[in-house]
Amino acid sequence: MAKLKNTPIDYTSRDYDSIKNDLINHAKRYYSEEWKDFSKSTINSFLVDSVAYIGDVLSYYLDYQANESFLDTAIEFKNIRKHARALGYKFAGTASSYGTITLFCLVPSNSDGTAPDFSYMPTVLKGTSFESVNGSVFVLTEDCRFDNANNEMVAARFNETTGETTYFAVKTQGQIQSGVFQRITSDLSNSTFQKFRKVRVGGGNITEIISVKDLDGNEYYEVDNLAQEVIFKETTNKNASTDGVRNIMKPYVAARRFTLEQDDTGTYLQFGFGSETDEADGLVDPAQVVLKMHGKRSISDLSFDPSKLLGTTKLGIAPSNTKLTVIAKSNTSDNINAGVNTINTIRLRKFKFDNPQILNASLAGEVVSSIEVTNEEPIVGSTAEITNEELKVRAKTYYSSQKRAVTKQDYESAVYNMSKKFGIIKRVNVVNDPSATNRRIAMYLISEGSDGTLVTSNSKIKSNVKNWIMQYKSLNDVIDIFDAKIVNFGIDFKVVVDERFTQNDIIGKCVRRLKEYYSNQLYIGEPVYLTRLYSILGKLDGVADVKKVKIFQLQGGNYSSTRINFDQAMSDDGTYLKTPQNVIMELKFPDLDIRGTLIR
Repeated sequence: MAKLKNTPIDYTSRDYDSIKNDLINHAKRYYSEEWKDFSKSTINSFLVDSVAYIGDVLSYYLDYQANESFLDTAIEFKNIRKHARALGYKFAGTASSYGTITLFCLVPSNSDGTAPDFSYMPTVLKGTSFESVNGSVFVLTEDCRFDNANNEMVAARFNETTGETTYFAVKTQGQIQSGVFQRITSDLSNSTFQKFRKVRVGGGNITEIISVKDLDGNEYYEVDNLAQEVIFKETTNKNASTDGVRNIMKPYVAARRFTLEQDDTGTYLQFGFGSETDEADGLVDPAQVVLKMHGKRSISDLSFDPSKLLGTTKLGIAPSNTKLTVIAKSNTSDNINAGVNTINTIRLRKFKFDNPQILNASLAGEVVSSIEVTNEEPIVGSTAEITNEELKVRAKTYYSSQKRAVTKQDYESAVYNMSKKFGIIKRVNVVNDPSATNRRIAMYLISEGSDGTLVTSNSKIKSNVKNWIMQYKSLNDVIDIFDAKIVNFGIDFKVVVDERFTQNDIIGKCVRRLKEYYSNQLYIGEPVYLTRLYSILGKLDGVADVKKVKIFQLQGGNYSSTRINFDQAMSDDGTYLKTPQNVIMELKFPDLDIRGTLIR
């Protein structure tokens, strides 16, 4: 029996013309006796054209599927969105705008008319909605307290007979976000338990899920992924008026949780596969985690992992045989902006008094009805649709961050990204302790007061920071939080006047330029460069030469008591002041702390 020879096939032919030519050549070579006529009027030509057509179509869809299977080569937006979701990036299809709202109210004065009666100062609650002149709706994202000591208070009404102040006008501010609330009900009362249940709650215009509760009052919490068990809940700080921290952050184990998924078909809540009977298994007995002897006379050296105390393999409890009530916020992309002073209507009032039982109901009602609203700045949000390439870049950037803190920059970025309602950190510096045998990290914090000067971060802010970074830090890292030390300094300079200019306001011009340079606070551990000060002054019109620039320390009174030796801290060449890693330099009162002399 003769050995069959392999028929050569050209696999590079993928389009209609090349496939057709290959088929004709193949037929002429191997079927030259049977197939001789390939003119358009014959059945041979029809068969060849049909096969080439089918080959071209199959080749196109093969290339299309291959391209759409990878983020870099995908061209359809819905496929790019799915790839981004696989990398952990959640794309919200509907835009939102954020801004600041200004609230005013009239508060009765105290008995002697010297100050407002703080007991009649209400708190405008989170969720209060406002409306602009063009119908745009905005919602308050935080509680606004009128009794905050930093609020502006001026006398507004007076007794015509005695001249005493009867009412004070109080001004406060808060953050708002575009959108309207809606209540969505999902009936699962007739359904059996289902693992990894997925519930549709609306279209793609939903921007945020506020709350999810079932008939029994159980609340389900949104997490980044179902394996995340610990969330952070905010608790109102009753001492917010004194320490400036509106909310306190507390960790909470969320047995009931969900992830939010959005695509071109709608918005969905994705639950885990734990049932109601698994709720008791959410927390592990600590005795069984730490020590597993069970009658043995010896034990192995087990490392203690605190996260195992919260361990569960169910990825959260899924709802069944109940009804879900979902409070969501949504808006459309064409009504998210508002011009200056265009938000002037309170659409839904939500407020409270700290001690309503001791107040005159009629007088308290007058205070509430006097509340007015405006926006001193425009509320602007991006209405441009995101492009395919932009979505790809965002997804890759999010994936590379990994939501973890390893380097100095990671930790500092995590602290700066903490929500402002938990306290404002002006500057942070992370320093590795070289003398420690473990991964001990020193974190130095400083905050900013209402007048723009630096102040020590209070204990509540530091507690919130500690809870916040726990979700980012590596298991082996030990983090100690300290207060950065403030060192106040002044500047003394001597400049030569250019003869082509008059001496009028040369010093004032120099002082204004230095104030502008130091208008932004320095960083913790950042040196003070004298060479930059020489350069700034030397470039000003009217200054022919800079003879001397000196920095000196200020202490006592309104200045910090921290002291460092400027002579020892100065660099060998005298060009900059070396600042310790736990110290931040501050030019506290520029109008007083910058001194200049003219030389003719």
